[in-house]
Amino acid sequence: MTQRWILIANPVAGGGRGRAVAEQATLALQAAGQAVELRYTHEKGHGTELARQAVREHADRLIVCGGDGTIGEVLPALAGSQTALGLLPFGTANDLARALAVPRKIDAAVHCLLKGQPRAIDLGQVGNRFFATVAAFGFDAEISERMANGQVPLSGTAGYLIETWRHTARYQAPRVRLRGDFGEIEQEVLQVSIANTRSYGGGLQIAPGADPTDGLFEVVIIDNVPRWTILSVLPRLFTGQHIAHPAVRVERTAKIEIYTEHKRVVHADGEHLGESPLSIEICPKALNIILPPV
Repeated sequence: MTQRWILIANPVAGGGRGRAVAEQATLALQAAGQAVELRYTHEKGHGTELARQAVREHADRLIVCGGDGTIGEVLPALAGSQTALGLLPFGTANDLARALAVPRKIDAAVHCLLKGQPRAIDLGQVGNRFFATVAAFGFDAEISERMANGQVPLSGTAGYLIETWRHTARYQAPRVRLRGDFGEIEQEVLQVSIANTRSYGGGLQIAPGADPTDGLFEVVIIDNVPRWTILSVLPRLFTGQHIAHPAVRVERTAKIEIYTEHKRVVHADGEHLGESPLSIEICPKALNIILPPV
């Protein structure tokens, strides 16, 4: 029986490559005998509407051509549904694809869609919102907020590094109270990362031990440290070696509550998730996603 696939694409993803990649992938899938319909997002948030329509139409697979931001838009519709998510990871950041070893070359990504099989992975949840990779609070969330608001001259990892250098001089560390399966922690922090997958920010290995199928977050807590220490620790995020630093603590939990004296922003999948106080829960096996064939 022929499956029904719908491909949605952000035409401006990846610096404008989104449209060309989506069209090339659609032709390749059709040439392989798979029926697929291409639909474009037209504005921020449109991906959610298109995903809900695909679920209503009982699509077998919803393929997203874009980055983690576009994926984040479709999660509320796909979570708990029978429609599986397929990835064409050609956005600015593609950390979910990295975590799941989904290829970032078009021919290999199309092969994965054709030959791969669906597998259930966990999602993070805040109210009716979901995220697939990492929720960030503190230093990195404030950088993400500035990048999302167009206050940083470059996008992706380059923009993150530039803003890291600039932000260290003005960052005011919050005092935070965290509650989870690990108990309660109260202290000043540089940042707290609640990780479903190991990387974010275009490949920064914030939580090397995170596994999106184990029903737990890996929570990485970095103490409030002097500026010179920030600049020495953050480069280690590219390899995950920051975990060994004495200012870094790692906990595991299925739920975490974040309390602060004043509201502070929380980001996830590169998008604004909310403000503290905030409760974040793991939603086990919430998303069916196409993984590469073994």
